[in-house]
Amino acid sequence: MRRLGYISMSLMLAAMAIYVCSCSTGGTSIEIKNDPIKPLPELKEGTVDPVNNAITISKDGITVIAEHWSRARLDRKYTTADMRSPFFYLETWDPSKQSEVFHVTIKNETPKWVVLDEDNTKLYDDRKYQYNITPLETLRYKFVAKQYMDLKTKNGLEIAPQILLLEKLGPKKLISANTTVDGFLPYYTPSTIAEKVWLIVTLEKEPVSQTAVAEKVNFRFDYSQDLTLRKTQPPTKR
Repeated sequence: MRRLGYISMSLMLAAMAIYVCSCSTGGTSIEIKNDPIKPLPELKEGTVDPVNNAITISKDGITVIAEHWSRARLDRKYTTADMRSPFFYLETWDPSKQSEVFHVTIKNETPKWVVLDEDNTKLYDDRKYQYNITPLETLRYKFVAKQYMDLKTKNGLEIAPQILLLEKLGPKKLISANTTVDGFLPYYTPSTIAEKVWLIVTLEKEPVSQTAVAEKVNFRFDYSQDLTLRKTQPPTKR
């Protein structure tokens, strides 16, 4: 009887491990297929991982990886019975209360530090709009404004500092030499009639001398927006 109990417990733990692994390794094939924002077939720079559509660009000893996360994927990962995703929104909300989210990894493989230029790390679309990074306080405010600040929302916002790139980098936005950092960059959703969007991540390299000016390095990630998929996204998980 005790042996059966051990076997049952082992099977349960194995199932939990598989679930955790599946959540942490990325989106399902269906989520990737139905994502309205995908890498352009012909990129100006970088390579695409066909498994998760992550784009990798390397230059000057720095590698940046950008991966778009659809709302369905974010919901599956961060909305549970006890927690609501910090990127949650309803279709009826104003675009300024909606989130377009990219997971960004920065690998600084140089002997010098680099800094994320927050003001110039933006999302653009072909309707000539540009979008700044949405900070944590703005994410929090939207729930207050929409009267969604319940316990589930509070629990979701508690994990936000652990997953948002700006929060993980701290006030100086610095990536030390030979260091890798990753996290989410949320923006407002682009125009629903835009067919192309692009994310530009701007880094500043440590000056070669005290009198030199920091050199900026831009990493551009080009995407197409499928307007049909955008309109047929699954309902938000509440």
